[in-house]
Amino acid sequence: MFINFCMRQHPDFGGTYTAQVLFSRAINCYFIDLQISGFDSPSEANYTIKGSINPFLAYIKASSFSFFEFIPDEVKKQIKGIIIHGSFLAHFSYGLQLSKHLQVPLYLVPHGTADPYMFSYGKLKKLLWLNILGNYAARCSEKIIFTAKAELEKSVFSFSRSKGVICPLSVEIPHDLDDKTFNRKLVRQKLGFSETDKILLYFSKLDNGKRPLETIQAFIKVRPKGWKLLVIGYYTDANFYEQVKLYSNKDNVLVCPPVFGKEKWSYLAASDLFVLFSHKENFCFAAIESAAFGLPIYISKGVDTYTCFQSNTNLKMVFDIQSSIDIELALQSLSSLSDDELQKMGSHCRNVVSQNFTYDNFAKCLHSALEIV
Repeated sequence: MFINFCMRQHPDFGGTYTAQVLFSRAINCYFIDLQISGFDSPSEANYTIKGSINPFLAYIKASSFSFFEFIPDEVKKQIKGIIIHGSFLAHFSYGLQLSKHLQVPLYLVPHGTADPYMFSYGKLKKLLWLNILGNYAARCSEKIIFTAKAELEKSVFSFSRSKGVICPLSVEIPHDLDDKTFNRKLVRQKLGFSETDKILLYFSKLDNGKRPLETIQAFIKVRPKGWKLLVIGYYTDANFYEQVKLYSNKDNVLVCPPVFGKEKWSYLAASDLFVLFSHKENFCFAAIESAAFGLPIYISKGVDTYTCFQSNTNLKMVFDIQSSIDIELALQSLSSLSDDELQKMGSHCRNVVSQNFTYDNFAKCLHSALEIV
């Protein structure tokens, strides 16, 4: 049994949630999360801690073993280790303290929170946390589990190079998708696109760190011949969403409400290329899911799994994005892409996923990191 401390165990947390579900599938897990303001959906964790999310207060509160009385005795007897998903909030302190009380190994899974970009905002508070708790936990940890080599190499945590292990997450296309899901013509008709239109798909959270506005503006400026931009994503900042929505139904751009579950795959099937030029993504399920589906991708080097998609051929899919000009240059290349090149890119993407991001590979790497025989 491994006790997992996380921010919130609910689909609202996107990729982090999906990764934690993979952990629960691969090993025997007991999840403990936090009650976080603004996320009122029922938690899927085994137990939710209510109250302050301040990591420093939490560290003091959890200094007494009696704080963890809520954990069932039968669980405590089986504990082989403590796994902390993410950083900065109270759950990190709880996991660190419990590992000390029980004298069991501690494992950190940063999920991108050790990326330098995370310290470019809220800097003072995060640097205090890093120097008081973060690096101390890294020193106490048995292993620090990263999902990609690039994530490990950028990590600001101490001991990342000596204790870091790479455990790529996995992606699977659902087996119960029906023929209607794959009907490009129906989806395109619903969206108002023709069969000859080339669709560039932005399918991710509408968040400033993922550069959706810059992508839309560059697309409008470049006007790649024969292409239309479809923007789909959920949001937590209503003001930012309104800025994005202003571009809908103008200059070959369409902004649609978020979709989930099986419906998501129908939009992948109807598109011709996935785009995401994020500042930072530690694994990026959206890009890997698109690639698994055989959809070509255009991604930035901010996506930590980018190294897997770099090709020795002339099929360029990875771009070094530092400014809006870099986005414009990347999108200009769409005009010269032939159907044959798109097909080859899609095949390459599918092969990359089958070679690197299978569940069996994930489970094997995780078992090795946690020393499960």
